[in-house]
Amino acid sequence: MAADTRQRIKNEAMALFVARGVDAVSVRDIAAAVGMKAPNLYAHFRSRDELVHELFAEGYAAYGAMLTQAAAEAGDFAAKLDRMIRLACRLHDEDTVRFRFLLITQHGSLSGIDAAGEVNPMDFLQRSVQAAIDAGELPHRNAALLTAMIVGLVVQTATFLFYGRLRGSMQDFADAIAEAASALAFRP
Repeated sequence: MAADTRQRIKNEAMALFVARGVDAVSVRDIAAAVGMKAPNLYAHFRSRDELVHELFAEGYAAYGAMLTQAAAEAGDFAAKLDRMIRLACRLHDEDTVRFRFLLITQHGSLSGIDAAGEVNPMDFLQRSVQAAIDAGELPHRNAALLTAMIVGLVVQTATFLFYGRLRGSMQDFADAIAEAASALAFRP
């Protein structure tokens, strides 16, 4: 029962954070959404910040594990990159609340992620890029910069969708994002 309540708190909090922004949501708001009094919520989480950190760490690790699995399938770097981008687009469309939560909280939460203890999607992608450079699949360049540019294609498209500057779904743009990422990665 406590695990169910804890999960309900997490689900309601994440939805509220995405709808209003983290700073605009109080512990009282979360408790009300779950149907409890605010002091009772503290039996599950010491603070709103702890809740945000846990939601971010879990979501980030889950997405990292999925990207790792997608990249583990057979194929060259071009095929792996394409699969990872299409997965990110699908995750946005099928798990929109979590994707958007990660998007809006990344700047305040990434520093709290233990890279050694978490499946970190950015570190995984950068290691994949570096491995492709080392294997001669990609031209020699700065792996961190190339990773940043690839991630930017996905994240900024998701941001434009979130704020209504683009219409449609991420999967509507998957071909264009994958093509642009490939052009960046393989340019001489």
